[in-house]
Amino acid sequence: MADQDNPQQPPASLVYEDTGAAAPLVYFDIVGAYGIMHGTVEIELATRILVPTPNGATAVKFLSSARLRCSPTAAAHLRNALDAALKMLEQPQPDPVAASKMN
Repeated sequence: MADQDNPQQPPASLVYEDTGAAAPLVYFDIVGAYGIMHGTVEIELATRILVPTPNGATAVKFLSSARLRCSPTAAAHLRNALDAALKMLEQPQPDPVAASKMN
């Protein structure tokens, strides 16, 4: 019965091993492209960079920061996780100033 009370709990068959800093951290600003090939979902992530130009201005460019390749099932899990994380942003956040304590 306790398992039904906590829908966030992973299934018992899921084995998760924390690899610490061995896993890369991927930051991105946009999804540059996406598609499918032979049943595999393909997503290109891009990061915005600023490039100085000879005339002193700055040009905005995008660099590929990661290439995601996964099964449709894994893509659905990723979508569900992103939806859940975005839903967390909709909840009111505590005011850090009001929550802090003066000494």
